[in-house]
Amino acid sequence: MQEPYPLYSLLIEITQKCNAACDQCGSRCDIHSEERLSKAQILAALRDIKENIGTYTMLNITGGEPLLRRDLFEIMTEASDMGFDWGMVTNGSLITDSVIEQMRQSGMKTITVSVDGLRDTHDSLRHLPGCWDKIMTALHKLKSAAFLDHLQVTFTANRRNVFEFEALYRILRPIGLDSIRVSFMDPIGRALDNTELLLTREEILYLTQLANKLNSDPHGTKIIWGCPHFLGNQLDNRRFHCFAGIYSASILFNGDIFVCPNVPHRNELIQGNILTDSFSEVWKTKFHFFRSRPLPAKCKGCKYQSDCGGDSLHTLDFDSGEPLFCYRDFLEQPDSEALKRAIFSRRSDLKFCEISSGEADAREVLIEPDAFDSIRQYFHFGRKQPQNMFEQQMALVGFSCDHTDVVRYVIPCDGTLRAEDNALFTRRILKTVEKELNIINRNYYQSDDRALPGSECSNRRPMKFLGFIHSHPAQHELQYSTGDDEIHMRMLKRFGSYVGILVNPADETLGAYYGKELHQAKLIVPDLFHKT
Repeated sequence: MQEPYPLYSLLIEITQKCNAACDQCGSRCDIHSEERLSKAQILAALRDIKENIGTYTMLNITGGEPLLRRDLFEIMTEASDMGFDWGMVTNGSLITDSVIEQMRQSGMKTITVSVDGLRDTHDSLRHLPGCWDKIMTALHKLKSAAFLDHLQVTFTANRRNVFEFEALYRILRPIGLDSIRVSFMDPIGRALDNTELLLTREEILYLTQLANKLNSDPHGTKIIWGCPHFLGNQLDNRRFHCFAGIYSASILFNGDIFVCPNVPHRNELIQGNILTDSFSEVWKTKFHFFRSRPLPAKCKGCKYQSDCGGDSLHTLDFDSGEPLFCYRDFLEQPDSEALKRAIFSRRSDLKFCEISSGEADAREVLIEPDAFDSIRQYFHFGRKQPQNMFEQQMALVGFSCDHTDVVRYVIPCDGTLRAEDNALFTRRILKTVEKELNIINRNYYQSDDRALPGSECSNRRPMKFLGFIHSHPAQHELQYSTGDDEIHMRMLKRFGSYVGILVNPADETLGAYYGKELHQAKLIVPDLFHKT
């Protein structure tokens, strides 16, 4: 008869020592971290599991960096001899030909190697110069060695690497990996010191949609998702359940019997210690909180309750009992009609209209009436003037609310840089925009108390740079030039999100583009004599 809670996965924190100091790390491992459990103590716990639970449990060796433990392969050879299958998560920097041979001889079945972007980004995030090149060599060698059941790369997305994922995928695909595992950086461990790297809503949507697109290729490398969060229909309505303490557990570096190592190590959550307790007995008789986990108050009555289950334990605020991440708060689209009504209610004489992109889920760019008045005057809509016969540009400043960018201010760029067929772009322009943006934000809170009724997107927040609008006076079909493409990508890489608007002043036509794929945005403007 099968146990009511079969232990399918056991994570063993074989060491906390690590030769990297990753900015996005969910723990705080470093080269000075401790290593407390002896080989004999670990093997005694595994013999207990074999005799009283079984060897169907998959052993997942983690750290720290497991390859820093000198007797790692001695321990795992004996574990294999007991009948356990095992795999390892590693940063890959210490994999050599000799290490690969030890992996083979010790019966290792799976490996997950962390790759967090292209060369420079990966190495800087992990503070390990030259690491990326070593990993690429190791992946090819592991594939050629052909003894693994599963060869996987894991990618932890953050603001510095999210837009590199597609290029990284193209590099990894020819290797013949079995999968690429994607997860998001969360505010835990060392990542708490680098919260500016946490993804925005737009970046999560970009990555999930890109992954869905790449997974539609039947010949591509399969992208699978880590366990962090319920993401609703962004991932084909994937149901989510945190299996910590239900089907999975861990032995921490000091012997503590626990759930996922990323869950906060609170004393009341520790279930025992292998130095004093039988792991199998603890697994069968404890873990009550995790197996009858109370649903957070904010989840009651939520339509996603059965599919989400209160989201992941590692981002639960155990003091308040509430989740730090909620799909409904963070990703579900708001009532954009209410947003528009709130903005345009300030000018009751105006109506607004949409310049549709043709894509139902396209990003919206909403230009407020005062900003649109400035745009019309600057570009001389409906007329040919000396000022608009060459290309001109303005910076767009405002805020983002879910899938809508709201343009509140526009900043004219240096008129001396006008050119016949391209709006010249220099660092001086960005410095001017930065200076003007600082002026806006210094005065904004003192003079402007506007807010969007019924919306969490309060306008009492710092304004930010959103993008540029520039003119193509001779182009009736508004399309990016090669130079526009280059500027768009540079701005996207620098700011994380970017919208570019094109305008033909004489024709009064506009078009907006966003994202790495240059999708056309839905442009929402006051209905003032413009043509669609």
